[in-house]
Amino acid sequence: MTGDLTIVKSRAAVIPAPNASIEIREFEVPELVPGSALLKVANAGVCGTDVHLWHGKLAGVPYPLIPGHEAVGTIERIGPSPISYLNGQEIKVGDRVTFHDVTKTCFSCYYCLIAKTPTKCPNRVVYGITMDSTKFPHLIGGYSEYVYLIPGTHIIRVPDHVSFDGAISVGCALPTAIHAVTRSPMKHGLNVAVQGAGPVGLMIAILAKITGAATITSIDQAPNRLEVARRFGVTHTLNIRETDLEERKQALREISDGHGPDIVYEATGNALAVPEGIELVREGGTYTICGQYTDSGTVEMNPHLMNRKHLDIRTVWGSETTHVYQAIRTIANNYDRFPFEDLVTHSFKLDEAQKALETQRDQKSLKAVIRPHE
Repeated sequence: MTGDLTIVKSRAAVIPAPNASIEIREFEVPELVPGSALLKVANAGVCGTDVHLWHGKLAGVPYPLIPGHEAVGTIERIGPSPISYLNGQEIKVGDRVTFHDVTKTCFSCYYCLIAKTPTKCPNRVVYGITMDSTKFPHLIGGYSEYVYLIPGTHIIRVPDHVSFDGAISVGCALPTAIHAVTRSPMKHGLNVAVQGAGPVGLMIAILAKITGAATITSIDQAPNRLEVARRFGVTHTLNIRETDLEERKQALREISDGHGPDIVYEATGNALAVPEGIELVREGGTYTICGQYTDSGTVEMNPHLMNRKHLDIRTVWGSETTHVYQAIRTIANNYDRFPFEDLVTHSFKLDEAQKALETQRDQKSLKAVIRPHE
């Protein structure tokens, strides 16, 4: 075993039960087993999913829970056997890393082996969401001074020129966006519209910019988010509070030489966006839904309109390790092109974790982070 052996306890923020206020508790740092490591958390991202966990909106979650499926930091300690990155390079104490929150899929079920959709594996193990903090190894969420990385965790190195703020700024939003773009026909020269200028919507816009989309239109109701989208390269913005549906349709037709967007992405989390998105996309275009991670209700749909427009409709659930790896490479390769660090607008100490969740709930932040060692 290598690394600092003097660390024996770790403080962590715990959600005791749905809708209960966060408590700060202390845990013993378990002894590392072969293949495991101890991560010293520099930044834990505060995600919208964490708010849903706080409100008890996700099924199958064990409470009390240490939330935090987004985390970056340094390797503090390595177990009694070497561990490696995905490329086979050995991981060392002091390395700057992140990891894929989905640490295990079973690779024996229908979804893993036949359908080739591991994000739907019913046996997935996810840091900060499905792992029970009352059982060994306890420290399994990013809202903690240290995270126990269990054997099999897919650890990804953060390049030296990327700060921890830059690495955490995209959270799980960029991997989700990469998955969404991969499942759609994104390519150079297309007209793209994105419903929602929050984290996922902004990341989709960035990917469209990198790919060389001819036009990128962000649609939202928050002026500050639309302003950030412009800073990250979108060509047009539409505020839904200042326009009605027909005005938005007309604006998008004018932007795209009369046809409408080739691809429309839904990244709002609001079910009402879906029927509108189907209206906005051009005839023969693609509509990709990636924002509906909790049940925001039912809406009326017109199947005839979808069929008459000859639409290709895709949906996206979760991300795979490849998407997390690609996200880090995307940040690294475009670090001088986009102000990723500026996305981190709010930071909190571990003792302020409750306030961090409330800030995310109220959509006051672009990206909020918890810094457990401050």
